Amino acid sequence: MKRALSIAAAAAVFVSLPASAEWISLQQTPEADELFDPALVSREQSRIKLWTLTNFSKPMTSLEARQYQSEKVLTTVDCAAGKSGAEQVIRYSDLNAGGDVIGQMDTPLRLASVRPGSVDEALLRRVCR
Repeated sequence: MKRALSIAAAAAVFVSLPASAEWISLQQTPEADELFDPALVSREQSRIKLWTLTNFSKPMTSLEARQYQSEKVLTTVDCAAGKSGAEQVIRYSDLNAGGDVIGQMDTPLRLASVRPGSVDEALLRRVCR
């Protein structure tokens, strides 16, 4: 029984640990640090799907009046068309996608043209080689 409790306790600690990614910096501004995970979720022809991460310098407030400091976005980049879009956003209470999940949104993927000088343009340059 004691061993079973130890295994259960160890499993609980393992499950509560945040998944760590090897985030690479894209852009830093006074408002936020923008990063991406080079471990691609998928690649089909000219489309690349990957996770991006934004760490906000000041806590943001959700529509439900909950504060969050970071958000991960499942992003699709179409290298040939010069477009990008998001289909999932997850907000976290702490930096680096840590702490509690504050909210999650799934949306249909809509690709939009990347604006010059935007973080999406920086992402396009980095992953579309």
